Amino acid sequence: MSLNGLPVESRQNGKENNRRGDREKAALNVEQVSVAFRQRKTLLPVLKDISLTVERGEFVSLLGPSGSGKSTLFHLIGGLLAPDQGRIYMDGEDVTGTRGRISYMPQQPALFPWRTTLDNVLLGQENAPGPDKEPRREAREEARRRLDEVGLGKFADAYPHTLSGGMQQRAAFLRAMLSPQELMLLDEPFSALDELTRSDMQQWLLQMWERHRRSVLFITHSIEEALLLSDRIYVLSARPASVLQVVDVPFARPRREDLAADKDFVELKHELSRRMREEKAKNTAAWAGGTV
Repeated sequence: MSLNGLPVESRQNGKENNRRGDREKAALNVEQVSVAFRQRKTLLPVLKDISLTVERGEFVSLLGPSGSGKSTLFHLIGGLLAPDQGRIYMDGEDVTGTRGRISYMPQQPALFPWRTTLDNVLLGQENAPGPDKEPRREAREEARRRLDEVGLGKFADAYPHTLSGGMQQRAAFLRAMLSPQELMLLDEPFSALDELTRSDMQQWLLQMWERHRRSVLFITHSIEEALLLSDRIYVLSARPASVLQVVDVPFARPRREDLAADKDFVELKHELSRRMREEKAKNTAAWAGGTV
C-alpha cells in the first residue's frame, strides 16, 4: 500500500513470522494460533491461524470489530486459556498455557478500594512469580518516585474513590509498568473515559512509553488511537478472527496530538476505516444468517 508516495508496509498473516523470524529476540511471538469454544453440540471458532510479533521495546496494536476475539487472544497470551493449535513464545521460550509472564491493564482500573494508591500500584510486584522480587522497602521507594513521575505523588496515600477516572487509569498503568514482566498487555484502557480525558491519557501514555520503552500489545477499537500510539497495527477480521492486514505505521516519533490533522495520517485513517466497515458488514451479515 502506498499513501501519496509515503510507503506503508502491509502484509498478510502468513508472511509475518518470515519477516520477523528471530523469535529469540522478540518479546512475543504468536505462531498460527487457533481456538474454538464449545457451544452446546457445536464448536464456535474464535481465532483462526493468528500470527503476530512484538519486538522488545515496540508498541503494537490490535484493531478489529467487537466480538472478534481480541480479549480471547490476550487470555491465551496470559496463559488463562490454551490454544487448540499453535504456540506462543516470549524471548524465545515456549510459554503456551503458562501464567505469570505478562503484566496486564484491563479496561477498568480495577483498583482495590481498601488499598491506597501506593499499595495498589505495588500489587503487580507483590504477586509476581519467582525469587527475584525487589525488596519491599526499595519497591515502595521506587513506587513513590514513579507516582511523582505520573503526577500522583500527592495521592500516594489516598484511596481510589477520591481519584478521578484519569487518575485511576494512571495508577492502573503504573501498576502494570511496575510489574517485573517485560510484556504489557493493555486491553482498551481508555474506552470508558470521556473524549477529552481520553485524549489527555493518550498523550500521557505516549510520553510514558517514550521514556521507558516497554514492550506493549494494545487493544483498541479506535483507528486514530492505534495510529497515534503504535509502531505496528494488526487488523483483525470478524470472527473467527484472522489477520487481514499488518500496517507498519510510518510516522516518526515522538508524536504529538496534532499529527491527527496531518494529511497522510487522515488518508491512512480513512483507508483503515473502510476496511473495518467492510468487516463490520460481514459480521452483521453472518449474525443475520445465523452462521456465528
